[in-house]
Amino acid sequence: MLQIFYNLLFCAIIKSRFLFSVSFREFFFRIGLRIKSNHATNFSKYQKKKGLLLRFQNIFFSMIAALLVAVSFACSLTGCSKPAARKAGHPVTLVEENEKTQESEDSEETTVYEMDAEYYLGETTFIGDSRTNGLLTYQLLPPEQVFAIDGSTQKTIREQEFIQLEPNGAWLSVQEAVKQRQPHRLLIAFGVNAIPLMTEEEFMEEYDILIDQLVEASPNSKIVIQSILPVSWWKHESMPYLTNENIDHFNSLLKEYSEEHGYTFFDISDHFKDEDGSLSAQFDAGDGLHFNQSFYQEYLRLLVSEHP
Repeated sequence: MLQIFYNLLFCAIIKSRFLFSVSFREFFFRIGLRIKSNHATNFSKYQKKKGLLLRFQNIFFSMIAALLVAVSFACSLTGCSKPAARKAGHPVTLVEENEKTQESEDSEETTVYEMDAEYYLGETTFIGDSRTNGLLTYQLLPPEQVFAIDGSTQKTIREQEFIQLEPNGAWLSVQEAVKQRQPHRLLIAFGVNAIPLMTEEEFMEEYDILIDQLVEASPNSKIVIQSILPVSWWKHESMPYLTNENIDHFNSLLKEYSEEHGYTFFDISDHFKDEDGSLSAQFDAGDGLHFNQSFYQEYLRLLVSEHP
């Protein structure tokens, strides 16, 4: 930009030199005519003075033009015509540096989150039914961290040997697998299959038996009881007892039980409900009971952020 300014100024000076020269000559010409008519004998003296002034004019403008050309050439070599956007304290630099800093912070936060997620989830074992099995369906966790059977309850899960921790290894029950793994955290999620089949007393009794067995198998594991998640509003048509009102009631029983025994109750039901208290359509896999991949991604995000 500065170089363009110098070039324009140079052109303006050349033009002004020309105009000045013409007006100067016209002035002397008119003076000369008057002198010639009135003082013909002194005209030659004015002609000499005019010549000296014109010579001085040419020298003066030539020096300015040469100076501007030199400055313009020097700027093109040194880069002074470029904006000083890299100097400390310049607003452009501050904006760019702030953007870079923000990008760096975001990258660091993402890395920390990923490391935290890997660490937290890696030390957690999930026990449940088909809803828990979705973690394997969408390949979000390895099989050795998810002990789940479709259609199971807190009672039937104890009666089966379905876990294989090693290739060609023995089939283990959930208690035996937990005893071998000794996980830092056990997250237990049952309910939707048991509510239509059990009374309140039987429901809580079977939950208590399962947890006692897990605590015996791995005494140092933290017990986290997850709330029963909602179903779609129309699900009660095929499963009359499985309503969101009943689910909320059994959740209150699980919460009370957790508080009495010193366990953590991970209540995330409201997070996945719509305005009517039913399962939000954005998380419904289509049958009103199971979840899509968006649910499990949000579910794991909640786990990592809340650390139950």
